[in-house]
Amino acid sequence: MSTSSPPVVRGTRTPQMLEYERQAEERTREQEAMAEERDRMLETELRIRKEQERIAQEEYEMRQYYEAEALKHAQEIKLHQEEVRRHQERVRDHERRIMDHEASSEAFAKVIAMPATKGPTRAVSFLQAQGGRNGNGARANGNGANGVNGANGA
Repeated sequence: MSTSSPPVVRGTRTPQMLEYERQAEERTREQEAMAEERDRMLETELRIRKEQERIAQEEYEMRQYYEAEALKHAQEIKLHQEEVRRHQERVRDHERRIMDHEASSEAFAKVIAMPATKGPTRAVSFLQAQGGRNGNGARANGNGANGVNGANGA
């Protein structure tokens, strides 16, 4: 019995077996390095995703805030415009009153400045409202006690 390969002694390793073991260890190290890299990439992706979600949330909150501020500003503008309208209305009313007052003052000044007229003055009797008689029992229309031309008629 002759064999072409040298006899293998149990418990010893051949150079080929040592090479296989070395390659297996190298592959294991490479796989561990790849797993570590994969873990780092996943962690980085997770951080990126969380950062994107945080940014998206902040953008949403900012949009909500600015939308609320814009609505609040629009309401304030509306209230201000209403105040301005009421103020302008009060100013117009005040100006109208001033013009009326000035017109009344001018008319009053003209009456005051008019010279007194000479001639018969017309006296107003306060008794006319009391039955049309003057204090003597005669009519307040200027006729005598006996009526027109002395006739006693009403």
